[in-house]
Amino acid sequence: MNKLVISVFAVICLMCNFTAQAGAYDLAERKDIFTPAFQLLWQDFKALISTNKINFKGLDPRVAKVLNACPFSSADISDNSYYKIVAPKSYELKAKIQREIYDKFGETSKVLDDINWNSTGYNEYILYSLLKKDIEFPQEFDILDPQPFNGSKDNYKYFGVTSKARKFSNQVRPLFYEFDWDYAVSLETKSGDRVILYRTSSPENVYDLYSQIDRKTTRSLRFGESDKLIVPFISLNERVEYDTLCNRKIYDTKLVIAKAIDDIEFKLDNTGAKLRNESVIQAVEMSMPVPGRGKVFDFSKPFVLYLVEKDKSLPYFALRVNDTRFLVK
Repeated sequence: MNKLVISVFAVICLMCNFTAQAGAYDLAERKDIFTPAFQLLWQDFKALISTNKINFKGLDPRVAKVLNACPFSSADISDNSYYKIVAPKSYELKAKIQREIYDKFGETSKVLDDINWNSTGYNEYILYSLLKKDIEFPQEFDILDPQPFNGSKDNYKYFGVTSKARKFSNQVRPLFYEFDWDYAVSLETKSGDRVILYRTSSPENVYDLYSQIDRKTTRSLRFGESDKLIVPFISLNERVEYDTLCNRKIYDTKLVIAKAIDDIEFKLDNTGAKLRNESVIQAVEMSMPVPGRGKVFDFSKPFVLYLVEKDKSLPYFALRVNDTRFLVK
């Protein structure tokens, strides 16, 4: 087989230890990231008000359009990976959530204290979700020498395979290779979840881009003895507050969103990937409206990353990596 050089730097959009210019990513519009916990809440919010689409008085915020269009639901993630609840606001509910997420995941909340739990005289609802994933590669990848990302001045940490690739032949699966700037690989894990890396510079919404991978995938590619894999370490710790959704009258209801918080932690290294995603929506019912060579799979250029559960058709996490903002030195 022709030589493959796979550099997994093209599929993650949302890492912490960032060094890029401020504002390079607009996470609050969900174009460069997809997080499952908040999308699950959005589906629950639609069910709460018995609608297929949440629209606001006046122009809809762009993030609302993205949330309404996304097909992801609880059917795309296993029950043991998440916890969610919808209930009237009360101190008893806060205690119940804290107890149950500790019992299920050994976790304490990072967002519940940001909610005003005092009585306001209005009917209020809390929509809460916590998703946690810890996925391991069958074999740890090698730690590679630091190198730049997309021409950066600084070097960043990488992992992968540069020799003896045969032992990783069942762990690295090339999906397609169309051009030097258009290819994808899947990294298999012990749990059956897949870490998919898609080398692309397309500005399209990361979730919408996923459909291109399935269309382009071929069964004929294999990770051969002379092939290589080069992937950056990624670390993300971000909180997104969807302010554009708040304090706006929702069409055909008396509800407004008082708080909408999405807290994301994600890490990718040579051992596997860890994802912790916690979200909360506080909804208030108001009485009146308010306002020639071998193939080179090199991800040291912009790319998008997806996490997909075994036997599921849609990803539960996506991230665009356009620069060094989320890379690890």
